[in-house]
Amino acid sequence: MVKVLIFGAGAVGLGLSSFLLQEGHRVHLVGKEPTVSALRENGLKRQGIFGQASFAPNQLTASLNLAATGRETFDFYLVCTKSFDTEYVARQFKAEPIMARQKSPIILCQNGWGNAEVFTRFCPFKQVFNARVITGFIRPELHVVEVTVHAQPIHFGSLYRQDSTCLQGLSGALTRGGIPSAVTNNIAKDLWAKMLYNCPLNALGTILQVPYGILGENKSSRGIMNRIVEEVFQVMQGLGYASHWLSASEYLKDFYGQLLPSTFEHESSMLQDIRAGRKTEIEALNGVIVREGQNLNIDTPYNTNVRDQVLFLQNNPR
Repeated sequence: MVKVLIFGAGAVGLGLSSFLLQEGHRVHLVGKEPTVSALRENGLKRQGIFGQASFAPNQLTASLNLAATGRETFDFYLVCTKSFDTEYVARQFKAEPIMARQKSPIILCQNGWGNAEVFTRFCPFKQVFNARVITGFIRPELHVVEVTVHAQPIHFGSLYRQDSTCLQGLSGALTRGGIPSAVTNNIAKDLWAKMLYNCPLNALGTILQVPYGILGENKSSRGIMNRIVEEVFQVMQGLGYASHWLSASEYLKDFYGQLLPSTFEHESSMLQDIRAGRKTEIEALNGVIVREGQNLNIDTPYNTNVRDQVLFLQNNPR
């Protein structure tokens, strides 16, 4: 049995918890009210493409903060919060005395680029790892998670060239629980692959309020997405990173031919946030491309445009 603390009891946190609980592993969730109370009262339920599963309240624990776990230690710490909360979470980890003696991996299961850079300002880089998750989770009720789409296995690895074999226990637990997972030495390429995927789809799908597949069918939206991808590719290379594709055109061939069709009916979490009047992760996606582009003297007009439109929607809820 592995012991896992999941910081963030939103859709992703509940989704990953469900697969660990499926195999009887110890799971503690740190979340907000009223979610924590709902989990304590009702347990956790999962529905969607991986089938239904229910876990009683006594099969997991939940609290409002790290301090509530007392002196208990965990094999893995998963951060499943929104990217704009990364610094807040990292400060909590640093503030807990027991964490100073803990050497267990901290795995960032978040959208966007730059989360590890923020986290390592507060925690040793040897402990900080990343996960690439391309699975759609929504939360129809506080204690219920639905898996809507699963494009590729979850990948775990280090951006700092650390030995990632310590993550095999977590990867194996999730795989046995029903969601394919693997440890990789190419997590940077995987994270940039997700940026190449999310930057055109999340923002444009939010602005136009349509599923991903509709964007790929329309000539005008395809043209915008092509330019967004080209800018992301330029910035990625300017920062010294590579992807699984040698060029933007090579990526776009796979994007339209393989990646987009598998998530045709999916709506972005960013659109869900706008509809609910919540803050979005636009600054960790297209916003990163804009800021890093400015630092590199690379023009990013398409990413700038969609970022600004999403910020308008975010700051002027209907």
